[in-house]
This record gives sequence, C-alpha cells and structure tokens, in this order.
Amino acid sequence: MTFSVSVHDALLSAGAAVAAYVVVMAAAQIIHRVWRVRFGASVHLLAITAGLLTGLSVSSWHSPAATTARQSLLAITVVLAAFPIVTLVNRLLWRRGRRDAGRTDAPRVLADATGIIIVVGAAIVALQFVYGVRVPGLLAGSGVVAIILGFALQALLGDLLAGIALHFERPFATGDWLLVEGMHGRVVELSWRSTRLVTIDDVLVDVPNSKLVTNTITNFANPTPRHAVMATIGLHYDVPPSRAQVVLRKAAADVEGVCRTPAPVVLLKSFGDSSILYEVKVWIDDHAVFERVLSDLRARCWYGARRAGIEIPYPMITVQQPKPDRSIDTARGVAAQALGQHQIFGFLAPEQLDSLLRDSSIVLFSATETIIQQGEAGASMFLLVRGRVQVRRAGARGHQAVVAELGPGDCFGEMSVLTGDPRSATVVAAGGEVEAIEIPKVAFARLIGASPDVLTRLSELLAARQLANAQPEEEAVASPADQTPAGMLRRLRAFFQLGGV
Repeated sequence: MTFSVSVHDALLSAGAAVAAYVVVMAAAQIIHRVWRVRFGASVHLLAITAGLLTGLSVSSWHSPAATTARQSLLAITVVLAAFPIVTLVNRLLWRRGRRDAGRTDAPRVLADATGIIIVVGAAIVALQFVYGVRVPGLLAGSGVVAIILGFALQALLGDLLAGIALHFERPFATGDWLLVEGMHGRVVELSWRSTRLVTIDDVLVDVPNSKLVTNTITNFANPTPRHAVMATIGLHYDVPPSRAQVVLRKAAADVEGVCRTPAPVVLLKSFGDSSILYEVKVWIDDHAVFERVLSDLRARCWYGARRAGIEIPYPMITVQQPKPDRSIDTARGVAAQALGQHQIFGFLAPEQLDSLLRDSSIVLFSATETIIQQGEAGASMFLLVRGRVQVRRAGARGHQAVVAELGPGDCFGEMSVLTGDPRSATVVAAGGEVEAIEIPKVAFARLIGASPDVLTRLSELLAARQLANAQPEEEAVASPADQTPAGMLRRLRAFFQLGGV
C-alpha cells in the first residue's frame, strides 16, 4: 500500500501531537501542585497516545489503515486515561492530611475498589463506543461462566465485602491494638481482602476480613488508648483485706508505664483454696507494653508483700483425720448384748463376742431390699441393729408367705454360716432402712481356731435347735444321723475344714 503526505500536512500533524502531549503534561503538573498528586509513568503514556491520536486525527490520511489506527489509539487513550483518574479520585476521596504534615491513606480496599470500577468502566466505554461491541449482550452470553466464577470466588468476594463494611463501620484504624481470637496485634494495613496485624512477638499475621466481621473484636484504642489491665494476687488468709489492699495498691502505683489517673484499684476477687485472691487493676496508655507492665506489677506486689511481712502462700492440701464413729461402737454394743442373750451364742464369753464382732462390718439396706434369698448359699449371718425385716418362705406355686417379722437384737442366717446349708428363707427389709451387723464365716473360723472347745458347744446347741425346728411336711436338710450332736460336730468340722472327729 502506498500513500503520499504533504510536508504541510506532516508538520500540522506533528505540531498537533506535540501540543496534545504538552497539554496533558501541563494539566498533570497543575493537578500535582494543587492536590499533591503523583501520577507516575501512566500520565506519560497517556500524553504520548493522546498526542499520536491528535496528530493522526488532524492529518489528511483517511485510508482504512488510518481509520483502524485512530480507533486503536482512541481505545488505548480511553483505557490509559483511567489510571490518572484513579489516582486523582483516590487522592480526593480516600486520603486526608494529618495535622503533623504528611498524609494517611484510607484502607487499600477502597482505593483498589475505586480503581477496578474506573478501569473496568473505561474498558466498557472503549468496547461499547469505539469498537461497537454490545457489552450487555456479551455479559448475558457469559452468564454461565459468571456463575461458575461467582462460586469459585465466593470466599474472595466475602472478604472484599467485609473489607468495605469494616471501612464504613470503622471498628478500628491503622495503628490500633486489637484482641482477635486470643491474639493481641497492632493493625498495620487493611487491604481489600485481609487485615494485617503485627503481634506482641513482632510476627505479621494476615487475618481475612470475613473472620474479623464474624468474630468479637476488642479494640484497646477506643474510645481512648487508656485502658485497664488486671493481675490476680493471692495473699494469706490471716492478713486483713483492708491492709492487703493498701499494700498492693502502693506497689501497683510504682510500676513504670502505669497511669497516675485513674489510680490503681485493688478488689477482693474470691476466697481460694489456700489464699484470698485480689484483683489488681491498673491503667496504661500503650497496649504494646501490657505484658511488661503485668510482669512488673506482679513482681512489685511480691516485693511489697514481702516487706510488709505478708505471706503469699503455697497451695495447701488439708489432711483430715477421721474421727471415731460412735455409731459403730453403739451398733456393736447392741450386737454384743443380743448375742449374749442368743440361744446359740449366749454361752460365749464377752471377750469372745468382742473378737467375733471385730471381724464384722455394719451394713445398710434400703426399704423392701432383699437381704438374703431362699435357696442361695450363705457365708455370713446378720444381727439387726435398727429397723425391721420380714422372713418369707416360698410355698405352693412360688407364693411367698411371711412366717416371721424380726426387729433390733434378732439374728438370722446363723445356720447357713455355721453349717453351709442353703438359706432356708428369704429376708426382706420392711418399712424403712435397715442397719445390721454382718458376721462372716471367717470370723467364726478365727474364733474356733482360738477356742476349739467352742465347736463342741455349738454342735450341741445346733443339733438341739434343728431337732426342735424340724417339720414333718418339709424335707430334712440333713440326715437323722447329722441331727445328733456327734453328727453336727462332724458337719461343723468338715465345713470349717478342721481335722479329727
């Protein structure tokens, strides 16, 4: 393709291009002087494309190639113009001067959002009015893609919206100390996605804005940077609280970094296991030193208490010696008296009864509770101390009939513990709680081992009782030979595993 351009036309185009460049740069200089805005390289690119577009527009070159070049330069100029506009808008809307000169920027989320809106708007203008692309139709055609991107960017969009909400609600600002999820940190930057904190340990932590919106935030800079910190001190119970509060208040007032007003406050918090706990509250202006202040506060309180002769006690465990249970002695006294009058055990000497009861234990049963069950093996006997019981025997068709009712001083279960016979009846607590002394087989074994003659006397008494209680309609538990004193003695020796006849 060939074309010809006159010298006059070329000079006119060059002059127009230079003039456009100078105008754009001059406007940038004026704006810089008035609003202190630095545009950077973007304004130079804008001036160059504006100059080329102006020079090409005033030329007489009207070929299809020239039309395409003008269209492309116009689109580029529109998009490039968005960047200086973003810089200017951010300066006017989101930056404000400080009293001590310099300036402070608003959170980056607003500046970035503004820039995105303006640049996207410029691109839409270029597509719609320069290239004739129908943007609404383009967006409608890509609806499925937009939905997929929306789900994929859900968390990112949540952080972005949370950042905008944080800016307008202003729960904190750059430089504020916050407590977020147990972490103390100073705000250094609020971006469009997250807030950056520097912790007490000088560690940079990036917290998503959505988490800040959904969690409780403690701001130590609002309503004023002055706020209280507290330490708990335990002092001895012997120290009067009024004296302890004076000592702790004086110690707290001398800590470096603690405000003079309000004055330190000492409150009695609670009565602990080994000490009275006091809460010492002081006020500070700089949260960055709160750990050091609390450390010094505890140390000063220790020294102050030490000088005042006040003890900070160690944790103590009190060991309480159990007192003798008089009820046990009473129960054993009742049992010894009852056994002394019993038809079988009445021959035992008082020291033998005491030996028998020392190896026994006191047991309790609730109302209607079964103490022994008919037909079961028995290895102990019971002597009632308090309460009443019913003696029941199973009759025809499993029906249980009450055959006796026993009270304090009565015994039951002695035949099983001495002979090993199964329980001949069921005994149930009646009416209320039952207290009894349970005498086990081992207690009788020790008594017989210490006094072998007891076995002979027991065999005579048991044989006589068994013969007296025998009922013709019932099956005999033992053979007639075993119901004689000699037969009963053999049974007792076998049951207690003693040799001889």
